[in-house]
Amino acid sequence: MKLTVLIENTAPAPLIQEHGLSFHLLYEGHSVLLDAGATGRFVQNAAQLGVDLAGVECAALSHGHDDHANGFAAFFSQNKTAKVYARPAITAPYYSGDKFIGVSPVLLEQFQDRFDLADGPRDLFPGLHLMPDAVAHEQSLVAETPAGLVVLNACCHAGVVPILRDIRARFPDKPIRAILGGFHLMGREGVRSLGQTPEAVCCLARQLAEELEVEEIYTGHCTGIPGYEHLAQAAGDRLHPLTTGLTLTF
Repeated sequence: MKLTVLIENTAPAPLIQEHGLSFHLLYEGHSVLLDAGATGRFVQNAAQLGVDLAGVECAALSHGHDDHANGFAAFFSQNKTAKVYARPAITAPYYSGDKFIGVSPVLLEQFQDRFDLADGPRDLFPGLHLMPDAVAHEQSLVAETPAGLVVLNACCHAGVVPILRDIRARFPDKPIRAILGGFHLMGREGVRSLGQTPEAVCCLARQLAEELEVEEIYTGHCTGIPGYEHLAQAAGDRLHPLTTGLTLTF
C-alpha cells in the first residue's frame, strides 16, 4: 500500500498547506481518497505529487467538518464518478462556538448523488474497511497489510486510544502497524488547549506504544505543535510528523 498526504497544516515548498487534511491511497491496485481538505487546494498538490485524481475509484469522508469535506467540490470537478462514503450524521450542523464548521450545505445539495451515506462498518475493497466510532459522524479507514493494520482517523474526536481499542477488538489477530491522523489535542488554530495536560498526553503516548503496541505514529493537523512535543517525550522514535507531501509504503 502506498499512502500520500495531499494536504495538511504544514508543507514544504513548493507544495501548499492549509488547516485541513487529505490522504490518497493506492491499495491492492485501487485508488482511494480520504478527505479533501478545506478549499480544494489539495488538487494542486496532487498534480505536483503525481496523484491522478480522475482515476480515484472511491472516496471517503472521515467526519463532517469543513476542513476535511469542503474540498470535495474541487475533487468532483476532476473526477466524475467516484462516490464519497460517509456516515449520515455528516449532514448535521456543527459549530465551534458560534462558528459553523460543518459540511457546506451547498456542497451536499449540489452533489447529493455523489455522497453515499450509511453507517458502517463497510468494506470499500477486500481488506480496506470503514469503521465507525463513538462520535456519530466519524469513521476510520482501516487497511489490512502484510505487516498489520494501518489506521487513518483524521481527527480522533472519540479519542485515539478508544478508537484503536475497538479496532483491535474487531481484528484481534492483527497488530497495528501504524496510526495516521490528528489526535485533537489542540483547537482548530493549533493554539487553544482542549484541556489535555502534558502528563495526560504523555500517558496517551505510552498507551499507544505499550498497551496497543502501535509500531509507528504519524500525527499533525489538530494535534498541534505543543501536543506533538508532549507526545514525543513518551513515544520516542515511534512518532513522526504528518505533513503535506509525505509518502509512505506499507
